[in-house]
Amino acid sequence: MRRQTSRPPTKREKEVRERSLRVLRRTRHGESLTLAARAEHIKPATVRKYLRKQYRQSGPGKRWVPTKSDSLTMTMNILTPLGRTPTAVRGSRERARQGQYEAALRKWRNGEPGAEAELAAFEGLSVGGHPLITDVRLLATLEDAGVLDFEELYSSFTGAA
Repeated sequence: MRRQTSRPPTKREKEVRERSLRVLRRTRHGESLTLAARAEHIKPATVRKYLRKQYRQSGPGKRWVPTKSDSLTMTMNILTPLGRTPTAVRGSRERARQGQYEAALRKWRNGEPGAEAELAAFEGLSVGGHPLITDVRLLATLEDAGVLDFEELYSSFTGAA
């Protein structure tokens, strides 16, 4: 039997996947699948279709609950010594690490107390193969160059291809 070649997703499919990912985020924060799907104007069945492995059901007729983590790949803006670089980041734990790093970076830029200690906690860690910058002098240099501006955490919310 001949294998079908895959085609790139259409604009509509990308939009539906993006909405499904927003529903996943909401359900991981305690909202039910039905309420989260309703808020994003999408059917729960469509969410399960696009994110089958990210939801489980303990038995027939039971609630659909999200898994604790996933291995989805998304493109995020990672800070490197050369500036922000769109990088494919795989897994919810690595994406969460990047989000926590960005929050610590914001605190450091705002001059909040304890921000340097928060940045030091990321020493030796990496996201998407790029080591996280914790050297305050290098960060100050990047800030002077205007590289630390925060546009978007996700380069493309729909993820890497």
